[in-house]
Amino acid sequence: MKQNRYRKPLCGALLALLSSSAVPAHANLDNLLSVLEGNNTITAEQAQDLRDSQPGYTVRPAGRAVSDLAIRGRIQTQFAYTRADNDDGNDDFTTFEVRRVRLGLRGTLPGSVRAQLEANLVPGSDLSMRSAFLQWREHAEANIKVGFDKPHSSLEENTSSGAILTVERTLLNSLVAAPGPMTGLALDGAVGVLAYGAGLYTDRNNRNSGGSDSKYLYNAFARLTLNDFVGEQNKLFIQGTYLNSDDEGGKFGSRFDDAFTVAGHFVSGPFDLRAEYMLGDNGGTKTSGFYVMPSYYLTDSLQAVARYERVESDNARGIRAPSRYLRDVPSLAVQRDMDGATTHDPQAGDEYQAFYVGLNYYIAGHGHKLMLGAELAELKNTDAGTLDGLTVTTAWRMLF
Repeated sequence: MKQNRYRKPLCGALLALLSSSAVPAHANLDNLLSVLEGNNTITAEQAQDLRDSQPGYTVRPAGRAVSDLAIRGRIQTQFAYTRADNDDGNDDFTTFEVRRVRLGLRGTLPGSVRAQLEANLVPGSDLSMRSAFLQWREHAEANIKVGFDKPHSSLEENTSSGAILTVERTLLNSLVAAPGPMTGLALDGAVGVLAYGAGLYTDRNNRNSGGSDSKYLYNAFARLTLNDFVGEQNKLFIQGTYLNSDDEGGKFGSRFDDAFTVAGHFVSGPFDLRAEYMLGDNGGTKTSGFYVMPSYYLTDSLQAVARYERVESDNARGIRAPSRYLRDVPSLAVQRDMDGATTHDPQAGDEYQAFYVGLNYYIAGHGHKLMLGAELAELKNTDAGTLDGLTVTTAWRMLF
């Protein structure tokens, strides 16, 4: 009976403690402003302006050296239907998945040093790091970053997954310019209309695992902003990147020793145009292509998007169908002999083109949006002739 006697008061005290600890720090500021307003120290308008400028929440760091600590994250879910047709017949595949789940922290240390930590938390996948770095940001001409993050590569690859205009990036990008996060040392800066960067990275195992014969990835980046030459209210930049790996195994996430990209981005009111050319070279065997992506805001919240891409490879099996979601069609499984050698591959060819159309509905900008897209793709010269694919995707994406 004693246990029952004290259970309710104890539960009530715990709830009160949790409730009081959950009150955001800006509540104390609100109380202070109310007192100042009541004492006629500040006007009601000034008090309201200060309230409106405060965030609705704060995060208290454990270390006193950290300021403006913020929680970062994203949740992206999507449904996909894809249908494939080749000389072997036709088949389809459907799926619903949590595409991305990330959670992390960002803060500022004394000396203008940014600290960021972000993890991948997709259900069914192993916990992994997306970024973990320190970046000295004292001077805009030379920001120095050390840690784990994406190198500069293509315009499309370095556009956040929360801000891309299509449900998935191009196949071209995944083939040539998607090294993924790596551990390295990078410098970024800007002077006037010129932005630039360079980096040195180890392999994706978070250390140089080549023994005495160490191998690295090197990259260089330059962007030229030309807003002054395209008229008032318009924006334009062009950029180029170069990646080189001295590891023939392609430890930087690509099959290529060298990768080049050249891109342009033009904005005029509701109209947006992006285009990019990419080339990957591995011992003289080249894969190259381009995409063009126009978009237009039909209303303040509704955007129409189209994209055309084309890819060619010197290798007869140099282009594989997109891993999402065409390669998941059951009839496209690769057949192998007892020794594991490929005997029939309906997924790989040497010429690819795709056309995407979509609509994006922005509830709160890129922070909260709905996406719908359909893509027609054609991959030529596979072991089962030409592969034609149709993929329809819907997505719900949120940043916080």
